[in-house]
Amino acid sequence: MDPQKLKKEFIRGNKAAFDIIYRDYSKAMYSICLRYAKDSDTAGDVLQEAFIKIYQNRDKFNPEYELGGWIKRIVINEAISQYRRDKKFEFIEDDLYFEGEDTTEIVLEENSTKITQILHKILQELPDGYRTVFSLYVLDNLKHQEIAEYLGVSVNTSKTQLAKARNMIKNKLEAYNITSSTIING
Repeated sequence: MDPQKLKKEFIRGNKAAFDIIYRDYSKAMYSICLRYAKDSDTAGDVLQEAFIKIYQNRDKFNPEYELGGWIKRIVINEAISQYRRDKKFEFIEDDLYFEGEDTTEIVLEENSTKITQILHKILQELPDGYRTVFSLYVLDNLKHQEIAEYLGVSVNTSKTQLAKARNMIKNKLEAYNITSSTIING
């Protein structure tokens, strides 16, 4: 189906159009859910709730914009809402910990499946607060001010959680003998 027609049919509530959208986006959105959820069951619940909201709010979607970005925003919002409802993590204010922004970047080659799997495992092992801030900042490209507003914490708490997450990821990667040269050289 033509993308513009698909958007219009989706807004009208056409079930076949919604099924196509679900088929096309659910796998990628599930991956996003896994970044925020502690386990696959919770990620599945978040995905289901997000797609319910996507369908319920279809009339608010502007077809002039990209559908994928709108869907991703709803999925991220639902993942954060799930954490708030469950109160699974608590942020710790620690202004003394954060002294400067860590500029360490991790760049993966596309054929590094094993390293990607290890990184996914490490992300799942992070404390919930670290994982959430890391995902929002690094993977979803939100600024600390946006993260602070989303999560109801201070900007410094967001920065602290990110710094601690990066440090923990670095230590876990070293435990797997993965260094920046391993990542770059494959």
